[in-house]
Amino acid sequence: MNSNLSELHAEDNIAVLTIDNGPKNLLSEPEFIDRRELLDWLDENPQIGALVIRGKGRHFSHGADVSLFGTTDTEILSKKLESARELLRTIEKLPVITVAAVNGGCFGGGLEVALSCQFRIASPKALLGLTEIMHGVVPGMGGMERLYRLLGKEKALQMVLQGEMISASDALSLGLVTKLSEGKDSFDEAVAFVKELMEGKSLTQIHAIIDTMNLAAEGVTDPSKGKFEACLAEAFKA
Repeated sequence: MNSNLSELHAEDNIAVLTIDNGPKNLLSEPEFIDRRELLDWLDENPQIGALVIRGKGRHFSHGADVSLFGTTDTEILSKKLESARELLRTIEKLPVITVAAVNGGCFGGGLEVALSCQFRIASPKALLGLTEIMHGVVPGMGGMERLYRLLGKEKALQMVLQGEMISASDALSLGLVTKLSEGKDSFDEAVAFVKELMEGKSLTQIHAIIDTMNLAAEGVTDPSKGKFEACLAEAFKA
């Protein structure tokens, strides 16, 4: 499936979503793939157990270029940003394993996309940062709150207020990325990572585990109710 900013395809039971918009993969539209089309595609590919998001070429994404949004009308911009926020909330809540394969620059909206994934695998030379403060704005796609939940208030505040770009090794130390790849390209290692997590597990188990974690994060009471029984019933069928 192709859009003007991305391409989505399946490699066996892994979905690969590639941001593709010029050398820096700029998000000239904050909603880089239509949310409804993504969900429909996943429904049509029920074998999918994981989603890997990457950028085409050298960089993951240098984020949004507001000058490319086609408007300075705050009402229109708000609608565009809300569509993007809804897309990232959807990715965040998918009942599959989600990993961002980060190469090169991962800035602003690009990092906000990566933060919507459960895991981030970065190449050793990757640079990451919420750099919007340097351009007179702040992150607009939910990145600040996700960074806060991931790093805690003190570290998240410092990173956003300074608009700093940090190295992959520093990001690993902070807990911003899950692991560093051994090679220059993190994609192959991200795929190997999700394959290892999925190995020997049914989709019912994967969905049950991730759905439980998502519901627990939302404060739902007894989020794992019924999950054991569903997996046991499937195991007996096998």
